[in-house]
Amino acid sequence: MSFIRRQCAKSLLVLCAASAYFTTVFAQELDAQRLAPKADAHRLLINEVDRGQTLLRNLEEMCDGIGPRLTGSIELRRAQQWAMAKLSAYGAIDVHEEAYDMGKPWVRGQSSARLLNANQQAINMVQRAWTTSSTGKVRGDVEILKAQSLDELRAAIPRIKGKIVLALALPSPNAEQKKNLALFSQEYNAIISEANMAAVLFISEREGSILDMNGSPKARLKHNVGIIGKEHANLLQRLIARGIKPKLELQFGGKFSPQPALAYNVLADIRGSELPDEMLIIGVHQDSWDLATGATDNGVGVVLAMEVLRGIQASKLPIKRSLRVVLFSGEEQGLMGSKAYVERHLAEMPKVQAMLTVDAGAGRIIGFPDMQVDAWYSALSEIAANTNGLHQLDIVYAHSKGSDHESFYERGVPAFSAIQEPLDYMSHTWHSEVDTIDHVKPEYLVHNAKVLGLLSLSLLNAPKLPHQANPKSP
Repeated sequence: MSFIRRQCAKSLLVLCAASAYFTTVFAQELDAQRLAPKADAHRLLINEVDRGQTLLRNLEEMCDGIGPRLTGSIELRRAQQWAMAKLSAYGAIDVHEEAYDMGKPWVRGQSSARLLNANQQAINMVQRAWTTSSTGKVRGDVEILKAQSLDELRAAIPRIKGKIVLALALPSPNAEQKKNLALFSQEYNAIISEANMAAVLFISEREGSILDMNGSPKARLKHNVGIIGKEHANLLQRLIARGIKPKLELQFGGKFSPQPALAYNVLADIRGSELPDEMLIIGVHQDSWDLATGATDNGVGVVLAMEVLRGIQASKLPIKRSLRVVLFSGEEQGLMGSKAYVERHLAEMPKVQAMLTVDAGAGRIIGFPDMQVDAWYSALSEIAANTNGLHQLDIVYAHSKGSDHESFYERGVPAFSAIQEPLDYMSHTWHSEVDTIDHVKPEYLVHNAKVLGLLSLSLLNAPKLPHQANPKSP
């Protein structure tokens, strides 16, 4: 190769290398420019959550100031009015309520229980919600019932008839019976009617002597039903094991209102700039049980949803789709509020990008189930990567149910309920008399607002998530 050709070749190599270098640098700069708005938006939202300092104050105002929020109660109506005023002040538009028929509200009264023999001590008991009560006091011997099937329950009738029953187990429908739940319920109710028990006592599922609560207008046991703590249940069982038949005196004070009533959901929007008819829904239930103030179930979810709306609006962040916050009622009675919402807005369901809920206590958000939909797993994994600077979320191949996202999932909407660190939720606070702000860590509240905010911001601006034509049953 001649000297001139060698020099030309060398110059060409240098030129190619330089061109490749500048092309790479230019591409990196373009990527940086493309990513910068997203990073800036994330930073603005995080800073706004830190600056606002509204989370704990809002939780205190709702839980300590207003209190428990049983569906149909005056306290829930006050909390809904409070939330609407806050959301309006945050700049939300079209803040309003939507009503649905809830049946007759239930009001708690004074309940008591006392052992009439042995040590004659008071028994810590609460009436199960949505149950009726006898006038005056109920007295009777205690019998233990452990019936896993309808046949076992039927066989126990002679022993439990007219007695105060400590229920260790009651039948649930098996796979075959689930095919005809109406028949199962008919047989179950006939047995209960024939048994004519004086009262039924369930054992709290929380640790120690902490009492919990449940109940539904659709419950099969409807009359003189109470819940007692584990220690007192153990006492009754020990007496029976020693051949001493415990005798109890019970009083139930809860009652239904005489007339059916309406319950309400609260709605508030921020309008999107490019696809305003499409929306991300953050839906959480504002109703609670009434033994405590419903801080972890689900006051935490309420203030998080409100904070995401406030943070996005205050930061003036551009969003392609609309954001809708929905505060449901009736969740604890069988997702009544979210079912009513979905039925009312059925025509809008194809335009819902996704529905997010937070309803698992006060622990940090650590992931989301993909509802066992492969396309949702891929999309959610990519979107969740936007929170990696705060917490690397796990997208889990699992199907979750039992909260308001289920109502949306059944209509094919991508609907996800946050997985949270357990803390003492299942052991102590869930549905219990200690569900108070004492069990909420302020730093976790702030962390969750940032994670939920970044995830929401990403979903508001991400490509459309596919819907399921025939969602699987859990």
